[in-house]
Amino acid sequence: MSVDMNSQGSDSNEEDYDPNCEEEEEEEDPGDMEDYYIGVANDVEQQGADAFDPEEYQFTCLTYKESESTLNEHVASLASTLKVSPAVAKLLLVNFHWQVSEILERHKSNSAQLLVEAGVQLTSSKHTMVHSSHHCAVCMQFVRKENLLSLACQHQFCRSCWEQHCTVLVKDGVGVGVSCMAQDCPLRTPEDFVFPLLPSEELKDKYRRYLFRDYVESHYQLQLCPGADCPMVIQVQEPRARRVQCNRCNEVFW
Repeated sequence: MSVDMNSQGSDSNEEDYDPNCEEEEEEEDPGDMEDYYIGVANDVEQQGADAFDPEEYQFTCLTYKESESTLNEHVASLASTLKVSPAVAKLLLVNFHWQVSEILERHKSNSAQLLVEAGVQLTSSKHTMVHSSHHCAVCMQFVRKENLLSLACQHQFCRSCWEQHCTVLVKDGVGVGVSCMAQDCPLRTPEDFVFPLLPSEELKDKYRRYLFRDYVESHYQLQLCPGADCPMVIQVQEPRARRVQCNRCNEVFW
């Protein structure tokens, strides 16, 4: 006996078919879907909060020349206000991270202590013995009076020893950190004291670069771009740990 397979399959399908079954399978719990989209929305919101927003955190990429001009404006203004040399003003600014308002406030309350803290002069309690003899305390040689040089501390050394001292330090990459040769003397040498003691233009150029590096690194709003050989300085309005990107080398850093 032959069997009609198509007819049998059709009857079977009609008997098993439930019109409500398909709707039940496709229908999902709306509560689960709502929770899912709420979760996605929260993730997107969190990513947006953590993402870098250039409108929220303002920074500027400056060339060395532009940043140097900015620094020099602060120096000239402070030197004029406090009636000190630009070289001394730079030491004050470096010591107080270029916070001009703090420097002016401290100067108003105790100008002498301000200079002590910046390594420009000694406290009145520390008296320096000034020898009448023309004797260099380093090479132990007697020299002519005009060849003896000293800072505000009055520690006298011959010009030749000062030249060697400054030359060695600059060759080692020292900028603002050049200081008096006397043991335990905290005084720093202003740049207008050091420049005449450097024997070559090459050393003077190095000293200028090291000074500029120290000025930028001590400034609370400036940072040298860490990109390889990148001559840019990043200036921020507020010193916060935020992501910035150099517009020249595209280096990203915090």
